[in-house]
Amino acid sequence: MSYIRLQSTSILLMGITYLISQFIDSPLLPKLVSIFAFITLVLFIPYLTKVPRILISSLLILTTILSIFGEGLLQMLWSFDENAGLLAIFIFVPLISIPIKAGKYLDSMDVIFTSYVRTTKQLFTYLSFSTMGVGSVMNLGSIPIIHQLTSTDAFNPHMDTKLRAMNRGFSMAFMWSPYFISVALVLSYFDISWLELFPYGLALALVGMVMGVIAQGKNSQPIDMNQDPVDEQTLKNAQRKVAQLLTLIVTMTVITILLEQFVNLSMITIVPLVAIGFSTVWALFYLSPRQFAEKLSDYTQDRLPKMGNELSLFIAAGAFGYAIIQAGASDLVIFFLQSTGITHVLILLPLIALVINVLSFIGIHPIITNTALATTFSSSVIFAGDHLILSLGILSGWMLTIMISPFSATNLMVGNLVGSNSLRVGYQLNFRFGLLTYLAHYLLICGFYYFL
Repeated sequence: MSYIRLQSTSILLMGITYLISQFIDSPLLPKLVSIFAFITLVLFIPYLTKVPRILISSLLILTTILSIFGEGLLQMLWSFDENAGLLAIFIFVPLISIPIKAGKYLDSMDVIFTSYVRTTKQLFTYLSFSTMGVGSVMNLGSIPIIHQLTSTDAFNPHMDTKLRAMNRGFSMAFMWSPYFISVALVLSYFDISWLELFPYGLALALVGMVMGVIAQGKNSQPIDMNQDPVDEQTLKNAQRKVAQLLTLIVTMTVITILLEQFVNLSMITIVPLVAIGFSTVWALFYLSPRQFAEKLSDYTQDRLPKMGNELSLFIAAGAFGYAIIQAGASDLVIFFLQSTGITHVLILLPLIALVINVLSFIGIHPIITNTALATTFSSSVIFAGDHLILSLGILSGWMLTIMISPFSATNLMVGNLVGSNSLRVGYQLNFRFGLLTYLAHYLLICGFYYFL
């Protein structure tokens, strides 16, 4: 068996065993999840890029030290399943990209772009909303696809507009999409449901999107398309295809919500199950069973091994979060907040955003910071009634990190696609807008706290 196959097998065993454990009450299954997670870590660490390898190794060393002086190394091994639900989402949700590509929905979006976009304001609007919409289910995989759709002679001279649109649209999906790891994390730690979080998260995201359109509209320029217009029938077919895509995404989300209400399973478990089932049925409308099996094979042997950095971070962060709680670090944080008089959630939120972003600028992944923060505040009696506000605050701080940090995976990918660098994409093009967006989010969250 090749090394890549070993990596993908350990990932799949971890994800599948976790899902099975949600239906079968056996003390053995969580331990198996932990073992497969540990094996995944061991298989990936030698092949990680430099910064993630240093971060993950540091987390594991700290976790080991805390465990030696705490509950022991065996308990440390069993704690590797702490973020198993988040891992399952990260592993299985991208399967939705198979039917989206097979159904050629993105080709129809291309027709829409070329038919309606005539100014840079329109380009920004269509591109940012498309990135948020498609990205909400395809995650980072949406960015290179959206970029490819708009890599034409007409759009390429307006590269900064494209960069801003993709960055800001994708960042806003972090606020509400049940298929994103950010939302999954707050749902797994705080006592709230996605249905409670969704209207507030979406409202904050839409405010950010509107702010982006207004900002871009101040400097709107005409775009010379230099191509023949699309015929009416082709345009109608494209509109129908895009409407179908939106309907299917909404249907999938409604199914997810209904299952959360009527089935005794958490959203963290329901999302990957719906992704597996829905993507399978959807794909079989366009692919034969054999073709679908080939796509699944490509996914497991190509896509999964490329998730090594993120999966390893999630595993290590979960174990570290468990270790610091057992060591009493959360009590120390709460004691510090009480000593300094920071016991009101609205005073705490800017500090949370500051911590997330400062650490992200020195290369510490938000999943590490946010796992530690969520673990600490979700177990605190002081903030027991503020879980929704805390969740929105963490998501807004996370959104800002994704938008402006040079170490953000979004900015690294966007910069790489256009031959630029992540510092320019995050800091030069989006820093000021990101701060204004966070300020608007914070003021709205204050309004939610006092008036809703």
